[in-house]
Amino acid sequence: MPPTTRSRARDESVVEESRQYLEEDSGPEFDSDESDLSDSEDDDSSSVVRSPSRLTYSINHLPESTQNAVRGAFKEPPRIALEKCRRIDDTYAFQMTELVTRSIRIRAPEDGNSQLTCSCGHRDEPCEHLLWLLDQVVKQTVYHQDSAKPLNMTGAGFPTEMGDPFKTIANHHLDVLADGIHCQVVTPDSEYDDELDPRRVQEARELLSSVYDLSPEDYRPDIFAHPDGKDILRQQDLDYSVFRMLLDNHHFFHYFLSLSRQTDLLKDQFRKYSQRVDRILSILDAYSASLLTSTPYASRETPPNVTWAAAHVVGTIDLIKNELYHRQKPLRASQAISAARSLVHILESVVARNRDAHEGPSRIARNLYLCLIGDRDQSFVIDVLELIPEAASQFLTVLEATLERLQVHGAPATYVDKFHKLLARLRTSSIGGGLKRPGQSERTDREPKRMK
Repeated sequence: MPPTTRSRARDESVVEESRQYLEEDSGPEFDSDESDLSDSEDDDSSSVVRSPSRLTYSINHLPESTQNAVRGAFKEPPRIALEKCRRIDDTYAFQMTELVTRSIRIRAPEDGNSQLTCSCGHRDEPCEHLLWLLDQVVKQTVYHQDSAKPLNMTGAGFPTEMGDPFKTIANHHLDVLADGIHCQVVTPDSEYDDELDPRRVQEARELLSSVYDLSPEDYRPDIFAHPDGKDILRQQDLDYSVFRMLLDNHHFFHYFLSLSRQTDLLKDQFRKYSQRVDRILSILDAYSASLLTSTPYASRETPPNVTWAAAHVVGTIDLIKNELYHRQKPLRASQAISAARSLVHILESVVARNRDAHEGPSRIARNLYLCLIGDRDQSFVIDVLELIPEAASQFLTVLEATLERLQVHGAPATYVDKFHKLLARLRTSSIGGGLKRPGQSERTDREPKRMK
């Protein structure tokens, strides 16, 4: 993701960020009186300009085009990080990296197709920025796709399986997508304030706690109870300073995330799927509550009703199933347990929602439980848990309680029977028995079994 700070306002004032950095980095070289230099030096018509290093230059003898170039470079300096330098014979060479912000627009269809543009100005074919972003979006939004089969790329930079990008995002919901790609959602009311993003605060807490092998709840509660204030650096508190850097700079956050272990919480894909369902149900509850007020639902995205939530839940379960079946590496016991935990949590959450969320034309349009389990013969969650019986056996008590609740709800006899058979199998399973697909032959060696 492009490196940006918490809000677009800060993106648009790069000069201020650079000046603050240079001022703080320069230490005692600069007298405090220099901050009181005349504002005329920053005037677009001034013959004297001040550089990010606080030097002043006379430019009135230069051509107007050169004067404008100097003013522009000093007023909004590029975000450059020097990497290394060397001498090559009669040449001094400096290598640097420039952080460039790009903006991609996905506009609503006018002639049947979304309009996709990137600020890099590339027009002939999809640019690398557009291809990268759409790949991230597809990963989060396309359900019910066999991950073992390649997607069909279009000339516009996205696969046919995605459908129209704008409509896909509108149906998926931007806030749900943003959670999956670690991106902050801003609104006209929030993009210029200094409020910390609660989601990013939690992600930063999970990242930092994993360094110490602590649960997020046990890691520095003094930092996260009231993570306010404008200061990024706190003297003699490196943890707090790094935490605020993770919130302040998206590039640093994604760099830190890329270095974390696959076993860390924020990299646990199954846990993320469970969190997605929690997010979906929270959005459904908020939508249902809004229908009881005089304030109408104002979003132009797909109404987050029971039908919408059910599609997300089923799609998420399908993603978990795909993760179990199509893997490049054998499934570790910890991964299987995480998958089972997520599936059990999703099942519990749905069973607990045997009530009307809002008005609707039919029972299944109003009640999430009836929509997903109801009185029909299907294998909601059960068929996926059967893929990892040893891991699922760790949640036997929870599943038994869930079955009792299902029977109270009057779940279909065929579903209850499948549930009983699953529990009977789990009672004879143990985590040390290996993680195998049903029907996989027993092996005498201790080599890890690959889930296909």
